[in-house]
Amino acid sequence: MTRRGLTTADRRPTDAARRSAREDRRAAREDRRSGGRSVAERAFRQIRFIAVVLVIIVAAGYRPSAAGDLEPVIVRSLAGATAALLLLVALLSGRADRAASGRRSKLVLLATIADAVVVLGVVSLAGLPPRSFALVLLMLPLLEAALWFGLSGLAMLWTVCSVALGAYVVVFPDTMGDGALGTIVVAMPTLLLATIPVAMLAEHLVAQVGRLVVARQAADDRAHLLGDLSAITAEIFPLDVQAVLTQLVTGAGQLGAADAVVTDPLGDDAGRPSPADTPAPTPQPREEGGHADGDDVESTVLSRELPVPGRDPYLFTATVSGAAEEVARRVEALDLLVAQARVGLANAALVQQLETLKQTYQEQATRDQLTGLLNRRGLVLTAEQIPGHLGVLFCDLDGFKGVNDTLGHAAGDELLEKVARRLDSAMREDSVLGRMGGDEFVVVVPGASDEDLAGLGRRIEIDLGKPFLLEAGMARIGVSIGAAHAAPGQRDLDSLLGQADSLMYEVKRSKKGDRAGRGDDRPVGVPS
Repeated sequence: MTRRGLTTADRRPTDAARRSAREDRRAAREDRRSGGRSVAERAFRQIRFIAVVLVIIVAAGYRPSAAGDLEPVIVRSLAGATAALLLLVALLSGRADRAASGRRSKLVLLATIADAVVVLGVVSLAGLPPRSFALVLLMLPLLEAALWFGLSGLAMLWTVCSVALGAYVVVFPDTMGDGALGTIVVAMPTLLLATIPVAMLAEHLVAQVGRLVVARQAADDRAHLLGDLSAITAEIFPLDVQAVLTQLVTGAGQLGAADAVVTDPLGDDAGRPSPADTPAPTPQPREEGGHADGDDVESTVLSRELPVPGRDPYLFTATVSGAAEEVARRVEALDLLVAQARVGLANAALVQQLETLKQTYQEQATRDQLTGLLNRRGLVLTAEQIPGHLGVLFCDLDGFKGVNDTLGHAAGDELLEKVARRLDSAMREDSVLGRMGGDEFVVVVPGASDEDLAGLGRRIEIDLGKPFLLEAGMARIGVSIGAAHAAPGQRDLDSLLGQADSLMYEVKRSKKGDRAGRGDDRPVGVPS
């Protein structure tokens, strides 16, 4: 997938790609034209098989009726050669159906010439009208020439056959009888005039059959496109925007599109491409000096916007080349694919929004909004995932109420944030810090001994005993800490917190008693 800030709608195919596409389109047109001819050629092939059977039957039943007639052995030999030639021609025509365009023309030409030779041989043996009407069989190779090579091919084959018959009559005058040359002069033009309208009608019928073949191929192509589209769209619903865009580009290539890209307008300072979600594709201008090989050739640049909620839309572009009908089918399939991608993008964006909301709600449920530390629920959930036994320090600030009363609640909130930062800097890396609410903080220490908890507690007392510089002035506070250890196998953090809380209050009462014994009545928390 390509992500850029410029559209690729102005790009042109390379010369090699254009030549390859032109050759493919020429071959496609030739296939459409030969579709109906192939049907006619199969009919001629059936006629050849019937002729082989008739030749064999006539040769088997031949009996000379006059002294000058050919011997049965010679007739059977000629019949065998004729049958072999007809079978060879049928084989050539069968290969012509499967051959490429250039080779097909050569094979069909050989088959047509062979058919004409066979008919001329039959005419030379059977005679000319009115003795025999075998000359009428010459219509078959003439029709074949007209179907494959047009009226010019018909005229050329007719000329060759007329010259061949005339030369045969001149060289062997006794075989055809008197007036044979005059008969040829009259019969051959008559045969030509009779063949031309039949050839034109046959060409029309072949064209109709060719169009039916093309329509069937178009229906098959459309069915294949829809099948490919179904397979592609089955995978185009990953719940990720980039995955949807990647699948869209891949699917467009599978549907026959070239230069398929998705442009991100935010990926470049060049600016966002102009909207191009048009109802119909615009034909791409051809390069200077280029030309088309047919009226049905079309090269189209498809450009569609892909809206995504909360941001500028992506732009999908692709090039489709080929016959007009093929381009229309592929553009329709690509539009369906784009529509599926839009649905996939909308679903992916919705999933991302839901994930964001989920994370927000989880943060609100497990985090203290003022300090960003874990709250009681977050501490409990985190402690459940910590292996080994746990140690807990329950910290309650001394003198926090005095700061609130003297400097105001805003100063109290600022003080809590600064306390959270000092506590975080004093902890071990594997410890977990949380705020229980008010001026109470908890430190959960995995695998800590009594000495570890005592050392951490003294460090916290020293850090929090230092003055705090607030916007409203300077403040001093203290901290009372209760430490508790989980018994072996104990995983109930609530129970452990209760123990630490009770110990913390004992420490607080002890501090009050000490201050009363020293006669220090100054409240802790008053700015110094």
